[in-house]
Amino acid sequence: MRKPSIERRSLFRDFRRLAISFGWFFVAELIILAMLTLAAPGMAWASPSLGLILRGLVVALVIAGANFALLPALLWLRAPLIVLTVVVATLVVNALLLMVAVELVLDAHVALSPAELLPSALFLSLANAIANGLIALDDDYTYLQFVIQTVRGTSAHFDRPKDPSRRGMVLLEIDGLSYERIQSAVERGLMPATRDLLKAGHCLMQFDCGLPSQTSASQAGIMYGDNEDIPAFRWYDKRRRRLRVSNNPDDAHFINLRHSNGRGLLRHGASINNLINGDAARSLLTLSTIPRNSKLQTERALDVLAAFWFNPYTFGRTLALCVVDLCIEIYQALRQRARNVRPRLDRRFPSPYTGLRVITNVLLRDLAVYATMQEIIRGAPVIYMSFLGYDEVAHHAGPDSPDAMNTLKGFDRQIRHIQQTIRYLAPFDYDLVILSDHGQSWGATFRQRYGKTLRKLIDDLTRAEVHVGEERASEAGHSFVQALIAELNATSQQLKSQEGRRIRRAAMRATARTLEGIEKRRQPSGIQGGDDIIVCASGNLAHIYFNSVGMHRVSLQAIEAEHPGLVDALIRHEGIGFVVVANDEGHVLALGKRGARDLSTGAVTGEDPLEPFADGDVHRRAEQLLRLAQFESSGDLILNSALYPDGSVAAFEELIGSHGGLGGQQTHAFILHPCVGRTDGNPINNSADVYVLLEAWKHRAE
Repeated sequence: MRKPSIERRSLFRDFRRLAISFGWFFVAELIILAMLTLAAPGMAWASPSLGLILRGLVVALVIAGANFALLPALLWLRAPLIVLTVVVATLVVNALLLMVAVELVLDAHVALSPAELLPSALFLSLANAIANGLIALDDDYTYLQFVIQTVRGTSAHFDRPKDPSRRGMVLLEIDGLSYERIQSAVERGLMPATRDLLKAGHCLMQFDCGLPSQTSASQAGIMYGDNEDIPAFRWYDKRRRRLRVSNNPDDAHFINLRHSNGRGLLRHGASINNLINGDAARSLLTLSTIPRNSKLQTERALDVLAAFWFNPYTFGRTLALCVVDLCIEIYQALRQRARNVRPRLDRRFPSPYTGLRVITNVLLRDLAVYATMQEIIRGAPVIYMSFLGYDEVAHHAGPDSPDAMNTLKGFDRQIRHIQQTIRYLAPFDYDLVILSDHGQSWGATFRQRYGKTLRKLIDDLTRAEVHVGEERASEAGHSFVQALIAELNATSQQLKSQEGRRIRRAAMRATARTLEGIEKRRQPSGIQGGDDIIVCASGNLAHIYFNSVGMHRVSLQAIEAEHPGLVDALIRHEGIGFVVVANDEGHVLALGKRGARDLSTGAVTGEDPLEPFADGDVHRRAEQLLRLAQFESSGDLILNSALYPDGSVAAFEELIGSHGGLGGQQTHAFILHPCVGRTDGNPINNSADVYVLLEAWKHRAE
């Protein structure tokens, strides 16, 4: 009996949402007409009266209704949806409506020719197009119809019969969102679609993503069941004398190729907006498949990009939202300064991050959702897509800030669109799973607290002739901008051989050039080949490599011989929680201010340095750290920041929200899944365990 009730509530909610959208559109129409009156030359309005006001309201109502229904009408007429069609139709409709408005509400003595009305009609058309994009966002029927029309050759139609013999899985990852924060978002009403999933039979479970708590290790674990030798988001490969950065497309390809085994979670499926490919048959905006020399057996779904880029509804709607998000970021950054919010980053606005937020939080989000919906209609058996915006905003504003938490509203609306696609357009049913790869912890950075970076601290503690290098941190979103540039260039090349695609190619190339100009402003890496010591920070976790001591793993005694007192000074520093290093006997030690733990034997001397980071299970933390320290590519020293009494950490990067190590919610990931999927009650202490769980659910569905 539950399902019909949910269906009725859903229909009522859809009708209410549509009515509210039209109400806002009517208000916008009144504002547009008022602006037109003041701005347009030759306009002389009649003297105000009750009758005139009523006629004006009727005119606004008619124009609002016509523009609100224009795109659905074109769909119903099966009109070819190209920019020219929509522009001409909008201009003709608004010109005719404006002529009616002149007759009804203008001074009777004023006569305007059609040529004189043309600028006003153009203004009215443009303003209405923007208003339509900003307000009529939740018109699911229209939105889904536009998605259908761009899937060529599909037999998709609303409420088509579903194949009962097949079942698929859609996995939506919210990058960086912890278990506690999704609970808070649902309770506060920020995610109503997600709340409805829980009411309708989904379960929310927490899992520990393990170490390092960052995307490349987590996605490799989730998609392949193997994240061996991924020690951090960025690390130094001593054997190959090369810096590895997870969001560098070449390095993402290296990671993916090393872990791909033909049994990835996404085999025969689709990967969208990810670092790792998961053996997907089709991919879009997946960093590991961007390099030209990619040996991964995957088709880049450039047809989706081309369809999105020239769709007058979806792309125009996204551009309007980009403008809104830009204004929101400027307002939020200025509000933080005015209120002197601490901790905060001083490089929010104006800075390259301002544009990066808009791209990750809106453009990449909408493009990824559009691609996901098309893959559902095509019948991909498994789809994995990532939302990046929360993680990006939380890095700069803090994971609990209104700035970051409010990004979840946009994700939730898109989750509802995906639900509607599954419900009305999918050829078979899908299990919808929402998950995160890790959480985030918060706090003032190491430099903000102590006046110097970790690299500068080590530089001060070593001899003058020792060169200390550090990889400059860059936001992960920059790499997805590079991926978008690469996908746009590849698509424009693909369209080069097709007739009638010049406008589309020109738009794509112009966008790619604009994005390339933004990316050229970024600072290059700080690593040099001759550095004696290399510092690689990933959130509040850092790997230190001593190249001058040896090109293989260096022991505690060897470091002490070359740099006397360095390790002790790091351990004693207030901002460092513990240091992990191997001794000459091969034992891995976790060293703290008041004690030590031998991770190899479990022996504890004095106070256990891992106790503050244990989350109630110190043995689990010890096992995770021992595994991390035994990776071939891990640093000679591994540092984790202190965990402060208020629950904050000190990132070694300039990030207010951070992840990578231990402390706070950065290891607290979640899975929201249909309750029919069994978890067997086994604790998950590494994201690689999630692969086994999802594979079992896939087989149940199949």
